[in-house]
Amino acid sequence: MLLEFRLKNVLSFKEETCLSMIASSSNSKKESTDPVIKVGKHSILSSVAIYGANASGKSNFLAAIRFMKYFIFGSSRESQVGDDIKVNCFKFNSSCSEKPSTFEITFLVQGVDYKNEKKDVIFRYGFQVDKKRVQAEWLFGRFTAQESKLFERLGDDIQIGEKYLEGKQVYKATGKIRKTTLFLSLVASIKGENAKLTDSIMSWFHQLRDLSSIADDNFYGITASLMSEKDMKELIIKALCFADICVEDISIKKEPVDLNELPIEIKEDLEKQGKNISKLHTLSVKSYHKKYNDKKEEIGTESLDFDKEESDGSKKFFSLIGPVLDALKNGLTLVIDEIDSRLHPILCNVIISLFNSKSINKKHGQLIFATHNTLLMNPKTLRRDQIYFVEKDKYGESELYSLLDYKKVRSDASYDKDYLLGKYGAIPYLGDFESLVTGDK
Repeated sequence: MLLEFRLKNVLSFKEETCLSMIASSSNSKKESTDPVIKVGKHSILSSVAIYGANASGKSNFLAAIRFMKYFIFGSSRESQVGDDIKVNCFKFNSSCSEKPSTFEITFLVQGVDYKNEKKDVIFRYGFQVDKKRVQAEWLFGRFTAQESKLFERLGDDIQIGEKYLEGKQVYKATGKIRKTTLFLSLVASIKGENAKLTDSIMSWFHQLRDLSSIADDNFYGITASLMSEKDMKELIIKALCFADICVEDISIKKEPVDLNELPIEIKEDLEKQGKNISKLHTLSVKSYHKKYNDKKEEIGTESLDFDKEESDGSKKFFSLIGPVLDALKNGLTLVIDEIDSRLHPILCNVIISLFNSKSINKKHGQLIFATHNTLLMNPKTLRRDQIYFVEKDKYGESELYSLLDYKKVRSDASYDKDYLLGKYGAIPYLGDFESLVTGDK
């Protein structure tokens, strides 16, 4: 489970910024404990919402999480040799281009195989990079009350702790590491499942799922693939009906992509990402609805091309519900930008309530999402420690902060009304739009 994510000098975030999923002990007794997951002594939030004006930095913050995962899995690939690291520092200050970008994530992994026993371990992993090299990298693990160093890297020098035997073995065998390769990635690529600690860490990152609203088809295929499981297909169809998108059935057909029609630039880019282009396919999805005669009698079903004939809202919900059910079933962490895009506010509320429910979210799935939906901003849906804001100043710097930072906000306050009144910041400051039409200065 995700505990904290920190970044510095990344995109619109110049100073160190932290999002915490650790439940606050200062919350009012009136606030619900349903969104709080208890693991041993740890109290962890099941969901967090991020609010802010357009272009404030919400998407940038989530993109930083995406980059960290992408770089962890991609830095050791041979196809990346000679390429610059695709990191973007803060560009509106002259000194930032000379400094590295910092990423750090703290997370809890349950049942880690360590010294022939299963342990719940808190890992803290991070790195500093610029476009040319990894400048620093570190990994710590909390196997007891005290945090232990697994490894620390500064430039080409790597110091490895006694508890990271698999790292010692790899470093002894290789001797040197490429400037653009993460040591964690190298250990994972060489030792694989034989590196138990590293494998448990990489498995957790596999369970960190980013769903980009820029292109819903990025995760459209996730729902489609899950429907190959009979039980999951029944759940998805039932969820669609509960969402008032009543379908009798859905069929999925995979069709291979004609590689001869694929532009060479796209082929090269996909191969660089380590993807097997011979396995590329397109999805044909059909939905089946009841059909009636003039007497309103049911006479069969009618099929629709899901992509072309269903509404955008239906397609968005279909795209979301697969990953959501998968996260709840397997305890995954979902990151979703603009969760409310093309989705009714009531459906947004339902999705969040699934993660916040102790009786439903038994595997401890987590949801981090950006939204403009202020209807969610109420004590019955989100506690104060679940509400974050992003605001950008006149120098182009984004700041992330929690509603909990406002000490005098009561747990029964009207969060949504107060937010729209500007009491918490993170709203757009608008000019005189009327003058655009009237020509007044």
